[in-house]
Amino acid sequence: MDRGQAFREAHKGAIMLHQGETYVVSEMDLETHTVRVTESDVDYYTQPLKVVDLSIIQTLETRVIKGARCAYGDVEVTEQYTSYKIKRKDTIIGVEPLVLPPITFRTKAFWVIPTPDTGQRLAGSKLDPAGGLHGAEHAVIAIMPLHVMCDRWDIGGLSSPGFGENCEPVIFVYDGYEGGIGLAEKAYEILPDIFSSAHELIQDCGCDEGCPSCIYSPKCGNDNQPLDKQAAILVLGDLCSPPEKSECPGISAESVQASSSSGNFF
Repeated sequence: MDRGQAFREAHKGAIMLHQGETYVVSEMDLETHTVRVTESDVDYYTQPLKVVDLSIIQTLETRVIKGARCAYGDVEVTEQYTSYKIKRKDTIIGVEPLVLPPITFRTKAFWVIPTPDTGQRLAGSKLDPAGGLHGAEHAVIAIMPLHVMCDRWDIGGLSSPGFGENCEPVIFVYDGYEGGIGLAEKAYEILPDIFSSAHELIQDCGCDEGCPSCIYSPKCGNDNQPLDKQAAILVLGDLCSPPEKSECPGISAESVQASSSSGNFF
């Protein structure tokens, strides 16, 4: 496994599954790149949490979709695993700290800034903007594999209700690999289709407040908090129209920190 997967799944104390057997990681040696495990029959599992920092390096393309500014370009992502939860079913039975070096890589991403009108409607409806952006981010990541032929674990996401000096709401989706592998680029070309599919995914789900079938993500480093299903429907609904042929100014290279997709991460 690569370093990111190792930090996520094989940190000290993690519960690992291999060929149907359960193991507890007893040691992770960063110098020798070795993980030592002990077979154990346990009734709990572990979930890592991380902080994500993202900065825009270069904006390569811009477009406007139903008034929302969208862009594609180079970004730098830093992931810092900080702790992990020990859970039995849905009950948290413990939280343990992690001391691991940050993972920094440059990759490709697309991002979207919803219109001020969307923000005003969220506020007027007493919905949670951060939860709406986070839920929309999760839905976009969930639906992308159907459009660009990938696994959701190949994609990273980040959302923030206040990005940069202008404190603008933003959703980022990026390739989870150094240099990028073409996923964000392909998705950027068909953003209206992806937004429509993500909107349909949430709107057609029969749950009341969100569930694993719509806005909950199995890979969210922020423990699926905050999330607001109705706000996510509103955010994506405002993006569901054919792309307009106008250009928009690039978004300046600012840095946003998220306690992740947040900022919310994945």
